[in-house]
Amino acid sequence: MITINLFVGSRFPVNRKRVRECVKQVLAEHRIDHAQIDISVVGTRKIKELNESQLQHEGKTDVLSFPQHEKKQLEDFPLPAGIPPHLGDIVVSFPEAVKMAKKYGKRVDDQLCFYIEHGMMHLLGYHHE
Repeated sequence: MITINLFVGSRFPVNRKRVRECVKQVLAEHRIDHAQIDISVVGTRKIKELNESQLQHEGKTDVLSFPQHEKKQLEDFPLPAGIPPHLGDIVVSFPEAVKMAKKYGKRVDDQLCFYIEHGMMHLLGYHHE
């Protein structure tokens, strides 16, 4: 069972179905069929606040990911039967997605999915190094 908790600010026109399909596709590619993930689409002020308070990085950014567990711990963490493991949280800046979509001639939803895929790779234990 895949559970996707999607939190979108009311002023952001996000194709929720497209976002959910994007998440399921990435999980399927990694052969994950039992997981829970939280995704928030926020404005500039909120992403800046999280970037500074949680990561001690100055200014705004496009996407943040907050893994719930280290990759090797996912299999070892005991949960009640039927409850999928929570991979973590992804926070995406809608204004940044709009800006970059315009720059690269893409749809905003495609840019959001690009950021979500990037964040999911971090949740799955892959990093820039």
